[in-house]
Amino acid sequence: MEPRPGQAVPRRRSPRSAHSGPAQRQNLHPAVMGALRWLFWAGLGYLSCCWPPRVQAQFPRACMTVDALRLKRCCPALGMEPGNVCGSLQGRGQCQGVQVDTQPWSGPYTLRNVDDRERWPLKFFNQSCRCTGNFAGYNCGDCKFGWIGPDCNVKKPPVVRKDVHSLTAEERAQFFDALDRAKTTIHPDYVIATQHWMSLLGPTGEEPQIANCSIYNYFVWLHYYSVRDTLLGPGRPFTGIDFSHQGPAFVTWHRYHLLLLERDLQRLVGNDSFALPYWNFATGRNECDVCTDQLFGASWPDDPGLISPSSRFSRWQIVCNSLDDYNRLVTLCNGSDEGPLRRRPPGDSGEQLPTVEDVRRCLSLQEFDSPPFFRNSSFSFRNALEGFDKPGGALNLPMLSLHNLAHSFLNGTSVLPHAAANDPIFVVLHSFTDAIFDEWMKRFNPPDNAWPEELAPIGHNRLYNMVPFFPPVTNDELFQTAEQLGYTYAIDLPGSLEETQMWAVMVGSTVGGALIALATLILLLVLFQHRRQRRGFEPLMNVSFSPKKYMEEA
Repeated sequence: MEPRPGQAVPRRRSPRSAHSGPAQRQNLHPAVMGALRWLFWAGLGYLSCCWPPRVQAQFPRACMTVDALRLKRCCPALGMEPGNVCGSLQGRGQCQGVQVDTQPWSGPYTLRNVDDRERWPLKFFNQSCRCTGNFAGYNCGDCKFGWIGPDCNVKKPPVVRKDVHSLTAEERAQFFDALDRAKTTIHPDYVIATQHWMSLLGPTGEEPQIANCSIYNYFVWLHYYSVRDTLLGPGRPFTGIDFSHQGPAFVTWHRYHLLLLERDLQRLVGNDSFALPYWNFATGRNECDVCTDQLFGASWPDDPGLISPSSRFSRWQIVCNSLDDYNRLVTLCNGSDEGPLRRRPPGDSGEQLPTVEDVRRCLSLQEFDSPPFFRNSSFSFRNALEGFDKPGGALNLPMLSLHNLAHSFLNGTSVLPHAAANDPIFVVLHSFTDAIFDEWMKRFNPPDNAWPEELAPIGHNRLYNMVPFFPPVTNDELFQTAEQLGYTYAIDLPGSLEETQMWAVMVGSTVGGALIALATLILLLVLFQHRRQRRGFEPLMNVSFSPKKYMEEA
């Protein structure tokens, strides 16, 4: 399962493969290699300057230079004009100091000034572009989610996220082709750090320790980095830390994570209407209905833990899986391939997926979260959705529900929090989880103070910058309905707002009809009584009565 039930959890490791790259590269002349390297980085630099900016996360390639890292300043120019820092010449933004949450946190992480994710992102940058209005992006060259146009002042028609089973043949092909292309296409704007902040400039202080990776592997790396352990020394990790689970940020972190991938895929396929589908896993069954070769890949009969060779996903290599190795070497995932994707649903075992009733009960909880805002919170919508708590409030730590149970059910790669995003089912699983969150937001319309400003676990306070997204974005900015962020769901959840409204209309119509009938009857009785008083008794029907008494014969 994706969440970790405690501070120290054994990790399963997949066998590492050799680092990617042809061996014959070593035989090239050093001068040729130098020229190729210069052309590669020059080309990427050109792309980062001239291509439209993409998503916001860690870290823009344009800012991963020795000077920028030493100055802790990430304020690139927009376009080719060097003086157009953060698009300031067009009034799009300015270079300003980074604002971070200063409220105290709670939870198991009690260290200070040890982890580079504390007060994110100050260990790396303390200046970044602050965009005005609806402008966004690391150089303010983009629009916020839900807005389009040269001035980012036109509301974008929301894209519609559909059930993966209801996609047309064309939509299904586009989605799976986009995933496959994203797995092999280098991210045009962002790179990953391969060392923690104290070693980021390398042994000489002149070599930024960064690496390129594909769009999808970048998506995986972001999730890994949010859950990785604190590196205290060789083989001495502190595991009681998680910036994207076991707290309020679970819903907003994964929402933003999906939005970033969705926008990247839209641009990759050239379709602004492209939307991520969802998998309604609340079936109560003990079978995975998306684990087919037409969708995410069936099990391989020769080795049920692997994906069928008939599926494109059998060729996918996972990254960021060897957490024990990273901890032992005091290093970070560098995006290298580490073995095949693994998945083994339970099949004939008794384990079952969540049920419709689980969703209904979760949506009945009116309180977003409750102290201590952790995995032991009771009567908490967030904790019930994440899967640590039954909606009735009876806490049982070994128990799994909803999101957690779905990860556990898939088994294999999906069960490891640092590696779970490698399985593409992660995308549609979390899209459905987000749909439940959106339904709750629409139903209860919570105020800002429903989210704790302080004393949530580190990373989970309302104004904490979500790790490792850059430029900084707070949990509060994502605590709104999906439509405000440019997308909606084609879904009919149990006990949904629409269902509740329809029921209210039906009940109202029935009650209203009964009231009208009752009022009519009362009016008739009043009129009848009035006529009796004025003219004496008069039968309702014009008939004659016999003078004989009741007991006599006619």
